[in-house]
Amino acid sequence: MKKTTIDYLNFCLAGVFIVLVLLYGIALLKKKEFNKVSWSAKIVSKELNSKDDKANMLKIIDVVFINTFNHSKNTLHFDSPKLIVSKGSDSAYFWTQDDLLPDSLSIKYFSVNEKKFYQLNTKLHLEKMQNSLENKNEGADVKMEIQTKGKISVMIEQPGNKNFGSKLIQSFQAKEVQGTLRMLVYSQYERKEYNDFPSLKDVSDYSDILIQKYPWIVKIETENTEKISEISAYAFDGKSMRTDNETFEDVKLRNLPNRFSIDWGNTQRYGSNYSFDSQEILNAFKDLNQIKSNEPILITFKLLKNAYPKAEISKGGKTIPLKDLYPDIPTKYAR
Repeated sequence: MKKTTIDYLNFCLAGVFIVLVLLYGIALLKKKEFNKVSWSAKIVSKELNSKDDKANMLKIIDVVFINTFNHSKNTLHFDSPKLIVSKGSDSAYFWTQDDLLPDSLSIKYFSVNEKKFYQLNTKLHLEKMQNSLENKNEGADVKMEIQTKGKISVMIEQPGNKNFGSKLIQSFQAKEVQGTLRMLVYSQYERKEYNDFPSLKDVSDYSDILIQKYPWIVKIETENTEKISEISAYAFDGKSMRTDNETFEDVKLRNLPNRFSIDWGNTQRYGSNYSFDSQEILNAFKDLNQIKSNEPILITFKLLKNAYPKAEISKGGKTIPLKDLYPDIPTKYAR
């Protein structure tokens, strides 16, 4: 059968199509598109055999995973905490992205307990990470585990595979570096910088305000001795200090309180908040702790219905007034 012009045209078009497919496949191979994985990362603190709820507290200052082939980067999610501890499920977490796994890591952090800055800039064993995955369709998590004295382990996990576990990729030793208080106290929100501890004077005080513990109790004096219906307190790391039925009237070894919220009143309920200055309350606790006495440090609140609340700290006959950073008249709740 004699081939027509249309037949030859179809052959040419088919040939062009095959060439385009081959070129497209070569382009994908060159860009390593077939190696891309849906992956994220997280940083956890690890401290063995410690019962302290603030053990191995870390402040992440700067961290980035990089793939040098296509220059892709993965940084901490904007909602991720930067202050983490080994207890509980605390972790700093990254964005999830469909891209090449990282082949480089850069991190700078502060060990609150050791009062030391650490830094690590290193290459990662990308091929080992890729070969560790059992099924790329299940995604991957790059897990960075930080222990004391700058020890860092990088692992790979597959959250979609319950039997996968954590596979160690590499272990590193971060080096001690110099750092400043500014690196620790400033945070960024909507492209603006905020100093979370404007009165702190040095790095050592930053550590102390977060992890130092003292035996202290609370006493609340209300107008006409009205009853307290609820009291809660928060530490300087933002965590609640309240446990079940906590009244803070029992002597316990506790971290320093950042702020208190107190609801009180008999027939009419009121609400008062009190926020402490970090350097002032730290200095006051250190000062009173030097007094040789078995009695605990006492924080006393004086609450009036139509006046600013007052607070003072005392021990062994010595009393130190504490200012409220955001003074306000008590809130009068609707009945």
